[in-house]
Amino acid sequence: MKKKILLVDDIKEFRSLVKIILSGNYDVVTAVDGEDALKKIKEGLSPDVIVTDLIMPRIDGYQLINKIKSVDSFKNIPVIVLSNVDGAKERKDLEKRGVSGYIIKPFNSQELREGLSQSLNAVLTFGN
Repeated sequence: MKKKILLVDDIKEFRSLVKIILSGNYDVVTAVDGEDALKKIKEGLSPDVIVTDLIMPRIDGYQLINKIKSVDSFKNIPVIVLSNVDGAKERKDLEKRGVSGYIIKPFNSQELREGLSQSLNAVLTFGN
């Protein structure tokens, strides 16, 4: 059974591209922003990992991460940030918030696959 990824990004074309890249190895569900992602999770979606942009309308990636990490039943879901926001301070802050990985846009597909694999393996290893 394929691992389930919740991909959160407000740019439709980007969501489509990433879904194509990952759909061979993963079951990819998309959300248009943090509000849409939270709604899907609250309605029963149980992703193995969340990949999110930071800058989005309504609920952005920062708020999404804070909300997920503050709910006991969601806080162990690994979160990978996929964004063009870059900086050492930014990465440290996100790491403190519990982010598992950080990939800068533009990215190559191998980098994304490796980041997902590492996050999923870390969770599986930690859980055993």
